Amino acid sequence: MPAEDSWGGPAASEPPFVEALGALGVDVTTETYVYGDKERPTPFLSRIIRVLKTAWRFRRLLHRESFDLIHLNTAFDRKTVLRDSVSIFLMRPGRAKIFLKVHGAAGDDIPDRSTVFRPLIKYLSSRVDGLGVHTREEANELERHGFPPEKLFTVKNTIDVADKAPRGFRRKQKEGTETFELLFVSRFIKTKGLIETIEACAILRDRGVKFRLICVGDGPIRASAEALVEAKGLADHVKFTGYISEAEVFDTLLQGDMLIFPTSHREGFPNVLFRAVAVGLPVVTTRARAGGEYLTEDENCLFCTPKPENIADKIQTLIGDRDLRERMSDANLAFGKLLTKEAIAEEFLEIYEKVVGEAETRGKKEQ
Repeated sequence: MPAEDSWGGPAASEPPFVEALGALGVDVTTETYVYGDKERPTPFLSRIIRVLKTAWRFRRLLHRESFDLIHLNTAFDRKTVLRDSVSIFLMRPGRAKIFLKVHGAAGDDIPDRSTVFRPLIKYLSSRVDGLGVHTREEANELERHGFPPEKLFTVKNTIDVADKAPRGFRRKQKEGTETFELLFVSRFIKTKGLIETIEACAILRDRGVKFRLICVGDGPIRASAEALVEAKGLADHVKFTGYISEAEVFDTLLQGDMLIFPTSHREGFPNVLFRAVAVGLPVVTTRARAGGEYLTEDENCLFCTPKPENIADKIQTLIGDRDLRERMSDANLAFGKLLTKEAIAEEFLEIYEKVVGEAETRGKKEQ
């Protein structure tokens, strides 16, 4: 599990997922494994100490109790390959099967012939019994690094909105002449598209489009973004909320008119994008990973490039077409029903049963 105060998707998606697993009769024990982003990065030495302490905590737990499967939330990059291989080695899982849920892969950053990472990945490939990936692109990366295709399973994140949105909720669409509330919700890093969104807003202002942009979140480029707003004369059009609670984020999504998410980041299954979809927001986004695989142009979103003028064009198209926004909102509300904690927990339970069964079969064949 991720730490309760961590930023990012896992902190929002995993707790309701575990709750739903319990409702299906699964006996679940949770321990913090992912600590997530914070306002300031954790020093390197502190990270090492934390990994070692976490691994020993797991080892004591696994010594005291018997488990069928260990589910670890992770990613696939240099840091997590190092952390997961060291952690699993120190945990001594015994007969328990290991399942890694990959919240985003950056396998291209790991050299194929690396004398450090190649043996670590080989160890993980042999020791891990199943991996959950969000997209075909991520599956291809893992296969290229030696993970067997039969160990890979396509998974989605829980988007827990059913108990928050009003029953029978249907989003009311504005007329194109009204002022639209555009939302940008993300960690403020270069690859998420905040700077490009602000530049697109300057273009929209010059075209006479009525809007207000709400920037929800925080991060290392916030000062640059605020300086750009000042330089472009957009102070009356752009507001920064800073980091706010998950409940406040949800209220903001309910009250907004459109999500703008022109990410070029190597996303997994970006929670903010699919949470916006689940509450029926019309969306402008790029084809990055899960967005491109799960969403359809004109039905769920308008796809843009990370170029400000293209972003502005797509926003203006949506604002000017109420019927399109209405159809998109209804389709997104319907798609969101596939992401409830109950639906995702049932999908994972089937995967768990398959992983445990196939791992036992492989073990007998090796004997």
